[in-house]
Amino acid sequence: MKEDTREKIQDKEDKTPLPHSFFTLELTRRKLITGDSEFDLYLWDALFQEMLQRFNFRVLLICTGYTISCIKRNNFKDEEGKPIECLYAYFKVALLANIKRYTRPVYIDWFEEE
Repeated sequence: MKEDTREKIQDKEDKTPLPHSFFTLELTRRKLITGDSEFDLYLWDALFQEMLQRFNFRVLLICTGYTISCIKRNNFKDEEGKPIECLYAYFKVALLANIKRYTRPVYIDWFEEE
């Protein structure tokens, strides 16, 4: 009898969802994605965990915000005006491109002496 009660308590504890990353919650808050599917949310979490291993938090924060704004401004359409078929893939490629542009060193020739 006591074992049945323990199993029920453990079942409740095991089903608590893991907290999502700050970035995934921001995508949900800004209505880029919905929180309907936990699997999808964990897929986004994995993307941001991978990005955080390669880039610092500040760069990822700035570029994520910019990418969200661009996608929403274009009404979820790509550069050719077609609806985005896979938001996850499109977002990942756009985010990486924005990070590359943001972190690119700037060459200013007027620092050089003639």
